[in-house]
Amino acid sequence: MPSNSLNRGGSPEEPAGDPERLNNGQPARNSGQDSERLNIREELADIWDQDLLFMSEPEYDNAIIGVMERAGGSPVIAYDTQKILDILERSMPMEEAQEFFEYNILGAYMGDRTPVYITQNY
Repeated sequence: MPSNSLNRGGSPEEPAGDPERLNNGQPARNSGQDSERLNIREELADIWDQDLLFMSEPEYDNAIIGVMERAGGSPVIAYDTQKILDILERSMPMEEAQEFFEYNILGAYMGDRTPVYITQNY
């Protein structure tokens, strides 16, 4: 079952795209679309020159839609809510995925750099 832990990325000591660090010391899984977005963490950290906070599981990288900026706040990673639900539904029923998302992901406040979750209605 997915966790609700988040990873920071972009510091020189711990590169954002280090696959072993992102997978708790395990080799990265490179297949299909996941491999195309494997370096999204590194790319965003380089572009924004910030200590961005990412969801810990690399499969959620496919749900990244950008970086959200606001006045007086740090830039944060923006995820597509439906894409996260689609990922969760691969391993659990829809209702359970929605509950898991609301409690463990949306409800996980990690400070000013907590990612945001966008629901696209259009």
